[in-house]
Amino acid sequence: MADPVLQLFEEYVAAFAAGERPDLRAYLARAGAARDELAELVDRFLVWADAPEPDDDAVAIAQAWIGGEAPLVALRVRRGLTRDRVVDGLMSRLGLPASLAGKLRRRYHELETGQLDVRRASPALLDELAAVFKTRVADLVAWQPRPLAAAAHEVFYRAEPAGTFTQPAVPLMRESEEPDEVDRLFLGV
Repeated sequence: MADPVLQLFEEYVAAFAAGERPDLRAYLARAGAARDELAELVDRFLVWADAPEPDDDAVAIAQAWIGGEAPLVALRVRRGLTRDRVVDGLMSRLGLPASLAGKLRRRYHELETGQLDVRRASPALLDELAAVFKTRVADLVAWQPRPLAAAAHEVFYRAEPAGTFTQPAVPLMRESEEPDEVDRLFLGV
């Protein structure tokens, strides 16, 4: 029987040599307790391997990120898709009832603009988004939007009068609300 670490390493190298961008995290997860050994092999390989040429989408996403734009928005615009078209595609592909369209639209907006962590999203959602965008899941999760930064002159402190409290405008979930399918897809709850 072949050494499992060497098998995983050979799979990774073959995918890399074929011009793919294999997700090392997936290979390390498959290696289990031998993940450090596999990581060292891949690290040594990548030191001398020529990096594959980035595709046009990867360049556009990186440029958007560098420019402070949300990468998922840049990819959507690059594909000529409106947010409504993406939401309609997700509704159809995921088989969600029409009653959840508004919530799906809101959650997608939050995901697209970096208000939600894409790493919390369910694999099913990521697979469907990748299909809608005609890209790979790795491209969707690789570039996180930068946190919002405000210039010093744009920051204001607003205190509520003593004894009052204002609820956030859009809570992730109301405490009394049971998670529904949209919450499970976007929030991993």
